[in-house]
Amino acid sequence: MNVVVESQDLVRTLTITDEGDKVRSIANEVITEISKIADIKGFRKGHAPRNLIKAKYKDAIKEEVAKNYVNRYLNEILEKENLKPVVQEVYFGEVELEGEEKIKFKVSFEVAPEFELKPYEGIEVETIKTEVRDEDVEKYIQNLLERNGKYEAADKEIEDGDQVKIKYHITAKSGEEEEDEFEVIIGTGMLRPEIEQQLKGKKASDKVVIEDAPLYNEKGEEIGKAKIEIDIIEVRKKVLPEFNDEFVKSIGIAETAEEAKQKIREDIQKQLEALKKQDIQQKILDKIASEYDFPVPNSLLEKEVQNLASRYAQQLESYGIKPNREMIEAAAEGLTKTGINNIRVMFVLTKIADKEGIEITEEELNQEIERLAKIYNTTPADLKEYFEERNMIEAIKSDIRRQKALDLITQKANIKELTKEELEQRAQEQQKQSEEQNG
Repeated sequence: MNVVVESQDLVRTLTITDEGDKVRSIANEVITEISKIADIKGFRKGHAPRNLIKAKYKDAIKEEVAKNYVNRYLNEILEKENLKPVVQEVYFGEVELEGEEKIKFKVSFEVAPEFELKPYEGIEVETIKTEVRDEDVEKYIQNLLERNGKYEAADKEIEDGDQVKIKYHITAKSGEEEEDEFEVIIGTGMLRPEIEQQLKGKKASDKVVIEDAPLYNEKGEEIGKAKIEIDIIEVRKKVLPEFNDEFVKSIGIAETAEEAKQKIREDIQKQLEALKKQDIQQKILDKIASEYDFPVPNSLLEKEVQNLASRYAQQLESYGIKPNREMIEAAAEGLTKTGINNIRVMFVLTKIADKEGIEITEEELNQEIERLAKIYNTTPADLKEYFEERNMIEAIKSDIRRQKALDLITQKANIKELTKEELEQRAQEQQKQSEEQNG
């Protein structure tokens, strides 16, 4: 076997030449497999002469021989040449197969960029002080009562928050008719604003008639007019429970209202601490990204941009916006920049993990799989099997190592806690300085 390595930026191209028993064995296996499905006129599958198979499927044979050779021997070659591709996929160049025993072909892949680590201890980060106020606890309690409120029939005028049972009849100018009966909560956008406005102030047994109401298609375009008749069948007012011992017991929070308040305060504090940690670590990641400018592998960048575009589309959909190609293309430049930063940060954290000797225990791996299993609503055993079948365990371990490296940097960071007002004042000062510098 002879291997010649060519380097261009992050791309490594290997020209591999080999001959003898290894090549002959692989070629024989490939030709045998192709002969089982080969379609040669005048012969049943699996019975065509070998020389006809080799002539008709010459290109397919040499490509398959090269792929099988790579599957068996590439790891050995990479270890010998001290090379590590950043992704599993490799790209084949032209393949030459002489007879059934000599092969020459090229494979290309990208490797990780080389760079020097910059100091990562004592990174300065400003964040908001986390303190639970009494009004935060009261707001939490109010939301809790709202979630456990019940609607009761009431002889009252309709207002926001009421549950109303209505029966409607629509007669379009074109002659088409439609009617139905259902319940809505006023003020939640379940009905068009102009219809809700007509219902407010009315009571059960009242009737609302809207003449020449516009009709719209799915695109929001007006397609006609109609008469809408609405009979108000019932009005229900939301009645909230009292926050007392009986209530907190019934929903399993605590035995007493005072004990529940304390638990609520602790829960809010935990949430604030988690948000603060998330804010601190994001600022650390942003600083790391701004300090490096090494090139990133295109193979990784393409995948990262695809993931970011998918998340961006999902975000638009969560806002009720149907994403289209133009929207994604308009965001492409920003997504690419974010992708480059994300990949640089990934390499930096990996290098820090290497320097700090960070390793992953089996227990840590299992804990991460359990966490992911909850997210994907499956069992840890099934998810682990899924990862193992797709050779994803090492990628999961790498993610954990990078997170541990980030946690280490966070522990060593110089974190300054400021009040919300102090942070806002700091932001205004920085904005003013930026404007002065820009003239």
